[in-house]
Amino acid sequence: MARRFIEGGALVLMYHSVRDEPQLHANSIGIDITHSTAVFQKQMEHVSRKYSPVTVDDLLLFLGGQKKIPLNCVAVTFDDGYADNVETAAPVLNHFGIRASFYVTVNCIETGKPPWPARLRYVFATTKKPAWVDPLGCARELRDSAQREIAFLLACDHCAAMAGDVQEKAVQAIERGLDTEPLGASQVPMLTWDQARKLSESGHIVGSHTLTHPNLAYVQEDELSLELMESRRKLEKGLFAPVVHFSYPCPALEPHWTERTVDMTRKAGYLTAVTSSSGMVRSQDNPLFIRRFPVPTQMDEFIWGLECSFLGRRM
Repeated sequence: MARRFIEGGALVLMYHSVRDEPQLHANSIGIDITHSTAVFQKQMEHVSRKYSPVTVDDLLLFLGGQKKIPLNCVAVTFDDGYADNVETAAPVLNHFGIRASFYVTVNCIETGKPPWPARLRYVFATTKKPAWVDPLGCARELRDSAQREIAFLLACDHCAAMAGDVQEKAVQAIERGLDTEPLGASQVPMLTWDQARKLSESGHIVGSHTLTHPNLAYVQEDELSLELMESRRKLEKGLFAPVVHFSYPCPALEPHWTERTVDMTRKAGYLTAVTSSSGMVRSQDNPLFIRRFPVPTQMDEFIWGLECSFLGRRM
């Protein structure tokens, strides 16, 4: 009953990876953004039974005043473009009749390499070196997990403000400096073009997550334009379909979107853009900075988070 007195809106769920044994990927993708297959299936069953699944296409019409959306509506989104999105998540979504949006990092499809944050997490977790010299020349000890986490986050801050070849060279320099075998494509498979097309052809939405996963608020104007426009061009060529939906990477640093990036996103031809900023989607919101809900990996926290969100309560 309380929900009827709260302005209608939608909740956009943010996922990344779904795997049978998430703990095996704690040192690469990260345990906080890897959901177990069993829990994901329960979450999607809960959404299909208790809520009204919608797509970002529906949200675009809602935000443009062209369509009313049902009470308690939920949209499902995935970032990065891991192969498990089509191999594991999609069959569950299809079973419950839920159309999701998958935002892919285009260079990861073309090279097969995992996103650079996963690569950095892996080398900092597995290196045998006792210390790492950061980009400012400071020695960072790596003798325990806490020190490794601090160093990893500093490295992410460094690389997030870069894009393209400059970013790749910075990541490779860290990999070499830690004297560790880089994270291989076979360890964390990414979507192929055939798999991305399969998602699109089966009714799901495939959108852009940039070319190289930088924090767009920190890159130069030409890099920003390239990440937005070239990723869209390559996706449309690879999917044989229009691409009008975008997701802002949030690998490190704040903010991860600004008025400048929103303006460039519009000029690049996108109609919606989802962010990692937390919150509900309301009728007056700009479709080029849609808030999302980072999904907990535990079922009880998921149910509680959805209930609190629709009741307008802070978690």
